[in-house]
Order: sequence, then structure tokens, then C-alpha cells
Amino acid sequence: MTEPLRRLDAAAYVALGPALLEAARDGRAGLAACVVEPAALVLGSAQPEADARPEIPVARRGTGGGAVLCDAGTLLVDLAVPAGHPLAPEDVTEAYRPVGEAVRDALAGLGVGCRTVAVDEARAMSEARRAAARRACWAGISPYEIVLDDGRKLVGLAQRRRRGAVLHQIAVPVTTAPARVADHLVDGDDLADALAATAMLAAAAGCGSATPAGVWDVLAGPLGRLLAA
Repeated sequence: MTEPLRRLDAAAYVALGPALLEAARDGRAGLAACVVEPAALVLGSAQPEADARPEIPVARRGTGGGAVLCDAGTLLVDLAVPAGHPLAPEDVTEAYRPVGEAVRDALAGLGVGCRTVAVDEARAMSEARRAAARRACWAGISPYEIVLDDGRKLVGLAQRRRRGAVLHQIAVPVTTAPARVADHLVDGDDLADALAATAMLAAAAGCGSATPAGVWDVLAGPLGRLLAA
């Protein structure tokens, strides 16, 4: 049975992942999806609060990288597994592979032309783009994240580990353009070039009527099967 999409405020959202991770440490795998209302700027674990403009609520997540605009148009999925699970190998980078490939295949089934980011491609990212990603996650690419065939970033992935248990986080901007995060960052205009290489799902071919709930309906099955492996 697919767990319904949740609607959470920012505080509840940033608490969701740690709760799933704690349960995974006790041997209980978990999967949940949500959208955030009202909209909030969620900073990376080490990102300075001075980066944020105060127009909307600001929260901080436990995973690294830069800020993400979380709102009713962005699907957020948290998946946690205990040590020894196939999604919790020692190789942190390779742990992303099955998650990225499952999401890629599900989106391809919707007619989206997309691919996962190769490890060498991510490692070749310029220093300027790395610096931008420390302020806005969407500005950079990491291994096994998903980009459109033209190279624009479509799906973001993150990971957190605690005593062998692993929390995977997936962000899909369905009807909210990822570049809008710049509106809520100090000197966000400086990120315009890096964020131009991003896309929302509703702008992809065949997905003009996509909603976060509809995308969750498509992703829940494949991700649930990964969880049960």
C-alpha cells in the first residue's frame, strides 16, 4: 500500500528524515514523501544562516550542500534503511546508484528524456559550480542525480549515515522552478548562470500536468521495491 503524500511545515519536514534514520538504526526501514507548506528555505547542514533572506521561514536539514526551496510544488522523498541493506553499502557514492536509476526509469516511463549523472561527470564539475552548489544545491550535480537529455538538472539526491543506517533523500521540483531558490538567498542573482542549468518536471516533454501527488504515485512502487529488497 502506498503511503499518502504528506503536507508538512518546514520543522516537521526536517524532523522526518532523522526520525526515519533512527528507526532504521533499530532495523526498521522506512519510506515517506511530502511537500512543504508554507514554503520555506531549507539550508544545508553547514550553510551559514547569513545566506538566507528572511521573507519566508528558514530551516536546516541534516544533509550537506546548499539551500533548497521547499514548497507545495516540490516533491520530497525520504528513504531510510538499516545497516546491511542493499541500499546501505560501504561505498557512499555507489549507494546512490539504485536510487537514481529507479527514479530515472520511473520518469522515463512518463516520457521524460533523462539520464543519471556519471561519476566522472560529477567529479569534473568546475570549482565555480561547486562554490555555487554550496549556496544552492540545485546549482551542482552529484553522481547518479538525474538530468534531462540536454543536461539540465531535474532530480537532486542527498544521503546521511549514522552507525551504518542510511537516509536517502530525493527532491523532485515538479511545478516549482529550482532556480527560484535564488529569490530567497542573499546575493542570489550571482547564482543565475549556475541555476540556469536546472529544470522542473512540469516543463519536461509530456509532463505539463504533473503534480507532486501524481509523481509520488509513480515513484512509490519502485522505491518501495528497493526498500523491500
